[in-house]
Amino acid sequence: MEERTNSPQFKSGMLLCGLSIVLIPVGFLAIGGGPCAGPNNALGSAILLSIGLGCAAGALLGSARVVRGFRAATNPLRLAAVASVCCAGLGLFAGLLYLYIGAEALQAYLRY
Repeated sequence: MEERTNSPQFKSGMLLCGLSIVLIPVGFLAIGGGPCAGPNNALGSAILLSIGLGCAAGALLGSARVVRGFRAATNPLRLAAVASVCCAGLGLFAGLLYLYIGAEALQAYLRY
């Protein structure tokens, strides 16, 4: 019986779930004090939109890859998979929030 837990798809799914959490502080920098000092121009909005898209896409794609390989995983890997999917949920929430803030800031900048 061949185990699929060593598949690169399962491992990359767990890494993508972690990536969605790692991008959250970068979004905070884009909102509060990074190169754009708040999304008050088109560049700041584009940075925030790209961070939000990266968080949301990483969380969704990573969760899908982890769920596919969940049955073949051993118990410790299942525990780590559940933890990474929970972290991806937080990353998805933050990514959607960044997308919303970036879109609103871009609309406000283009309007005035």
